[in-house]
Amino acid sequence: MARIRLSVVVATVGATVGAMVLTIVAWKGAPVTSETFLVTTYIGLFLGALYAMYATGLVVVYNTTGVFNFAQGAIGVFAAFLYWELHVNRGWHSLIALVVVVGLFAPALGVTLDIVIMRRLRTASLVVQLMVTVAIMVLLLSVVGDIWKADTPRRVPYLFGIENGRDLGPSRLPWHRLIVFVVSIAIAASMRILLRWTRIGTAMRAVVDNRELAALNGARPNVVSSTSWALGSMLGALGGILIAPELGLDPATLNSVVIIAFAAAAFGALRNLPLVVVGAMLIGLLRSHTNAWLDFGSDFRFAHLSIAPLLLLFVVIALPQARLEVGRLAHNLRRKERYTNWWEGLFGCGVIILLAVVFSGGWLDFGIWDPGSWGARELNSANEAMALALIGLSLVPLIGWAGQINFAPLAFAGFGAFVYLKLAGDSGNGYWIPLVGLLCAPLGALVALPAARLRGLYLALMTMAFAQAMSLIFFPHPWVMPVIGTGRQFPHIELFGITFDDRRGFFLLIVSVFAIFVYALVLLRRSRYGRRWMAINDSQAASATLGIPVVRTKVVVYALSAAIAGIAGVFWATVSGNVDSVQGFDLLIGFNIVLLVAAAGVSVPMAGIFLIFIPLFKGFGNRLEDTGNVDFLVTLLDLLTTYGPGLLVLGMVFNPRGALVEMGRGFAPILPWRADARAEIAAENAQKREPEIGELGLERPFTPEEVIAMDRRLGILDQVVPKEGYGAFRG
Repeated sequence: MARIRLSVVVATVGATVGAMVLTIVAWKGAPVTSETFLVTTYIGLFLGALYAMYATGLVVVYNTTGVFNFAQGAIGVFAAFLYWELHVNRGWHSLIALVVVVGLFAPALGVTLDIVIMRRLRTASLVVQLMVTVAIMVLLLSVVGDIWKADTPRRVPYLFGIENGRDLGPSRLPWHRLIVFVVSIAIAASMRILLRWTRIGTAMRAVVDNRELAALNGARPNVVSSTSWALGSMLGALGGILIAPELGLDPATLNSVVIIAFAAAAFGALRNLPLVVVGAMLIGLLRSHTNAWLDFGSDFRFAHLSIAPLLLLFVVIALPQARLEVGRLAHNLRRKERYTNWWEGLFGCGVIILLAVVFSGGWLDFGIWDPGSWGARELNSANEAMALALIGLSLVPLIGWAGQINFAPLAFAGFGAFVYLKLAGDSGNGYWIPLVGLLCAPLGALVALPAARLRGLYLALMTMAFAQAMSLIFFPHPWVMPVIGTGRQFPHIELFGITFDDRRGFFLLIVSVFAIFVYALVLLRRSRYGRRWMAINDSQAASATLGIPVVRTKVVVYALSAAIAGIAGVFWATVSGNVDSVQGFDLLIGFNIVLLVAAAGVSVPMAGIFLIFIPLFKGFGNRLEDTGNVDFLVTLLDLLTTYGPGLLVLGMVFNPRGALVEMGRGFAPILPWRADARAEIAAENAQKREPEIGELGLERPFTPEEVIAMDRRLGILDQVVPKEGYGAFRG
């Protein structure tokens, strides 16, 4: 309890002092009257009610299924566009459209997600669960973008109109906002009653604690989980429809509301619905009063939007230290992994460089266009691809080996670009790049200090809040990424007396850097630290028992990941020359990076190479479009670019370890020196082979499952297994 009180005091004092300083510095000087204060307050309560609706859905799904649904906001976005389609575009009555979307479509979507995907994630790791829900979010937003094009302006009308409402002195409270507030409070109260004092609520909480034990006591786990996902989808859909009149029908804007809901849910420790509502109201009031009374100037023009991620950071700091947990016994024990030999890693990196030279030189002709070297567009796409691959490489030791979730790779990359811009200036001196990595490492260690106290979901939320705060406060400042009208913001890199100002030379440089980092990670995985990180991933309690300093090891791996991402950010910024401070390091781009690396196999150093497919497909499609007569290929590549990352990650439902791991297992037996892989495949095939009747009990012992099946078939009562085990049942 002492630790809890200390962390709460530190977070509260820090938040209070920070708020007082900001208020003094950024005060507009506008007169505060009772009328303006009242209007500002009711706007804040209305916003808080909307956030509470989203957050309630998140908490209900998390407490009844054990899965934190990052797609909650995307469900609301899809529902808002569908409501617009029915009500505005097709002329349906608003009440009918609302019932169809919230009462029919949303629960059907939730049940479908549960049956097709979520039930298969019950025993999956937290990394896989989060990646799959993020993939669903990306897929839903992509579907919305394809069906309802962004070039058409759309507005969702207020319920009963914006003019109709109740007078509040100097302004009018629209019925729409009053309905939102009342409905939000009613939903939170009803969900509290449902989960605490009803039979179905008790069954929901029992199923998430122990599915098998709940089934033995009469619960129906599949029905309960489907009901939970239907409720969560309905709340997300209702929130999206009700907030759309305020924010407009923009997918990115509507989806960003869910980040605010994350902060509100964390304020209630992801379980306490009354505190969740209080947190949502607090965020709404802070945003409303900040807009009314504070002016941060053009240098911090997005600062008022950072209240939610900052509150989330303070909530995380206030959380008590997580207790160490032992590893859980999985249904299928993980196969012992083979470490790559040093010479195998060296050979693989050499192959990467060789293929880069061959492809960029145009030495391979596939008959789609005339032979010759890659053009400017192809090389630009390839450079962008390799920069993304290098950023993705930073996640391998952090997520793949240490199991520490990180949604902020682009935040570290952007910080690296900023450091390089200040160090190198207009010279483009490449010798500053190693120093960039060294200066980014302390930032990673700083993030790791509160992160090291936590695990799992809170760690993911904290890194996401950090990325959002950086993109709203740090990167938009003109001193960080100065906006220029013409010329290159980031100069061409000069290294070893060579200026890499041609696209192919820069491509070969970044491929070489990527290969060097891959080989370094191959060697690092075989080292003491590599084994420590993987031990922490398996069981922190066991690692601490063996004398491994858990906190220090986490800090080191975060620092290493930040250093790699910072160096990658230099190349990412240099590819384009000019970086949009807001869009260049956007959180959604970071989501796509994490998704593709996870789908490839985040424990494999080569996983980052999967990120080349996004820009390469775009460049390939542009080239095909120029040639004509291949419209179907252009469409196919466009679909792969849009939906590929999400679909690849959904494959983790069936293959949690990633595509590269399975591809490697299939490719390894054909290598002359991999006799161990051939022996492993032969053993698996022998185990799968149906045994002959004469073999059972003679040449091959009965398995426990076979003994139990025969006993039940013969009607023999179960008996105590002999001391010598099931092998005693031979012959």
